[in-house]
Amino acid sequence: MIGRRKPVALLVAGFIGLAGCHAEMPAETIRPVSQLPLPLQAYLSVDAYFIAQGMVRGRLSDGRLMHDQARDLVASTLYARQLTAQNMLHPTADGQRRVQLAIEMMLACVQQANSGSTAACLGPSPVSGEAGRPVAGASRPATAESAPR
Repeated sequence: MIGRRKPVALLVAGFIGLAGCHAEMPAETIRPVSQLPLPLQAYLSVDAYFIAQGMVRGRLSDGRLMHDQARDLVASTLYARQLTAQNMLHPTADGQRRVQLAIEMMLACVQQANSGSTAACLGPSPVSGEAGRPVAGASRPATAESAPR
């Protein structure tokens, strides 16, 4: 019985500490994220990316996805990760906007998969344009035969 009192006391102390943090802040100290310095916005985008990635991972681990949906979830996650890393290294307003849109795309794919739809959530591949013609400047994806062994 003595061993149980210590964790309970720590838990109560934690709640008391958190209650002090919940005090109201003056209105002039609260600013929208868009008014924060760009490096801080980029840092917060990393947090948002990891939260969205956790949602994607949870949806993928569920296992009830069509092949196209799983592919699109992974593709949107990789795209958002690349943009988030670039924006973290070199924060810009345009980079921040692109990261936000990429994270929103990830969440839209998760939402579509959760809705029970069996359709892919991303549009046509950026490698092929209309009628299957390659987009100008697009590189051909590597094949399994060309991969190093």
